[in-house]
Amino acid sequence: MKKVSELVRFLKDPHSKKVQYYKERYQELDDLSQEAVEMGDVIAYRSIEVEMREVFFDYLTAVVVDSIYRLVPYVLIIWIISLKWPTITIPFANRQVDVFGAFLVSYLLYHVGKGLVKPIKSKLCKLGLFGLVRASKVSKL
Repeated sequence: MKKVSELVRFLKDPHSKKVQYYKERYQELDDLSQEAVEMGDVIAYRSIEVEMREVFFDYLTAVVVDSIYRLVPYVLIIWIISLKWPTITIPFANRQVDVFGAFLVSYLLYHVGKGLVKPIKSKLCKLGLFGLVRASKVSKL
C-alpha cells in the first residue's frame, strides 16, 4: 500500500523534489553572493554568479518539464472527449463550440471559483451567516 501511495505521489508531481532542490540551492547561492558583496570579494562574487546562472537555468528546465507533465493528463482528457464529441452545442445560444474551448473555459472557471471560495467563506464566517462560525469563537464558548 505504501508503494502505491509513493507511485501516486510521484505521478502527481514527478519533479517536485528536483524543483525544490534547485530552489533551495539558488537561495543558498544568493546568500553567499550577498556575503561576497559585503566582504568585497569580487572573484568569489563572479564565480558564485556563474554558478547561480547555471542553477537558475536548471531550475527553469525542471519547472518547464514539470509543467509539461502536469499538462499531459488534460491533453489526454481533451483528446478522449473529442473522439466522441468533437463539438458541443450551447443550449441557450444555439452555437457550437469546440471541445478544447469548452474544456479550457470550464477549467478556468473551476480554478477561479476555487480561488473565490476561501474569501467568500471567510466573509460569511465574519457575518455569522449559514451557521459558519470562526474556530476561535467556538473555542471560547
